[in-house]
Amino acid sequence: MKPDIHPTYYPEATVTCVCGNTWTTGSTKAEIRTEICSACHPFYTGDLQRIVDTEGQVDRFYKRLQARQEYVQDKEAKEQARVSPTRSIDELELGKRANDALLKVGITNVGEFMKKYAEGEKEVLAISGFGQKSLIDAKKALRAMGYELPEA
Repeated sequence: MKPDIHPTYYPEATVTCVCGNTWTTGSTKAEIRTEICSACHPFYTGDLQRIVDTEGQVDRFYKRLQARQEYVQDKEAKEQARVSPTRSIDELELGKRANDALLKVGITNVGEFMKKYAEGEKEVLAISGFGQKSLIDAKKALRAMGYELPEA
């Protein structure tokens, strides 16, 4: 071995924890200070309710977790609103004549249109002023919005 390149080894190095616990060990430092040890760590003490917080990491984690939960809830709410049966029939953008024909028979939202369509395409086509092209446009718009059309 080369002389004078190795650090000094202290066989009786003192380790001191913030909780007051001390012990000796071998080290290249004469004195070691630590923030947590087996005498005060929640895992070893059985006090798992206490969480060790180093520089606010736990708080940051909970903030990220909360932000994620809010994001998921907002996404679910938007998805529910997107396929809501109470959505106005005007949002289908069928054209003035088709909208007026549906409003004349009392169909004002998507849910009512879907009920009428569930009775059969002939029932929808029987509406005065609502033709085959309007029906095709309505089905395309509903599928694009994420609705599942009932069997005709």
